[in-house]
Amino acid sequence: MKLRLFILLLLTGCTLLSDGQTTIGQTTIPTGFSRELTPVRGHYKALASLSPRPGYSGQELDNLKFPFDKAMADVVLSQKPFYLQSVTLDDFQLPAPPANSSEQTRAELNYLLALQHSRTPEEVRSSLYMSNIHETPGDVGRSIGYWTTTGKLPMTDTLLENISHDVDFFLWSIKFKYSRPRPYMLDPRIHDLEESRAASYPSGHVTYAYIYAYIYQELAPEFTDLFIQKAYAMAHARELIGVHYPSDSEGSRIFSRQFVDKLFQNKQFLHDFEKAKKEWASRKGDYR
Repeated sequence: MKLRLFILLLLTGCTLLSDGQTTIGQTTIPTGFSRELTPVRGHYKALASLSPRPGYSGQELDNLKFPFDKAMADVVLSQKPFYLQSVTLDDFQLPAPPANSSEQTRAELNYLLALQHSRTPEEVRSSLYMSNIHETPGDVGRSIGYWTTTGKLPMTDTLLENISHDVDFFLWSIKFKYSRPRPYMLDPRIHDLEESRAASYPSGHVTYAYIYAYIYQELAPEFTDLFIQKAYAMAHARELIGVHYPSDSEGSRIFSRQFVDKLFQNKQFLHDFEKAKKEWASRKGDYR
């Protein structure tokens, strides 16, 4: 296999470099990385099949936005990306949220009302707990049996802290761009169980959940299904307590996949990720 790859590179004029780049003739480009986003499914697929275009209830409803807080925007957007400094908001190909008066939004509101009607106290408790607990990399490693203690992982902690600068900048930029009203603003029958301080699209909790899932996927690939399931559960939790539409969750999933792919095309991120990967390998199987 290695011999065949070497011959192919000779024939095409390509040279693989140790820093994760490829030279084609005189042009140097990053080798890149991307994983295919799994197809939309379940209620996300059913709701997305409905029309996202404005309905017949008039323009007033579609003009409704979540109130813009300039002071807050100035603060959260002052923290610039750590890794994706050359990436712009236009580099992310995200669907716009459906119009407030659309068939899709009405169906999503009905879905949230149905969840509200049937949610149990235990489901509410679990969803609120999931929304407020912060799981460290050490906790994650322990939960999958890589090690038994919750000891700090400084390289991984630093990596995720750096990533958070990038996530927050682009996440808030998207929220301010669309200013989607929260569900209770469109239907007062929805009793959300958490105070909302920002626009609805996309969901911050779900975005972080999927980004962490995609990062942990590369650190412990055999547990990919578990990581994705936890992110999916976070999306359901945010819908169950009435603070997000399903299309917020799906938008978060799409953004997260594109975001992590862009990270893995960044030289500085790859350098830091390798440190975290070695840290995980050094702890794996540590049962002392």
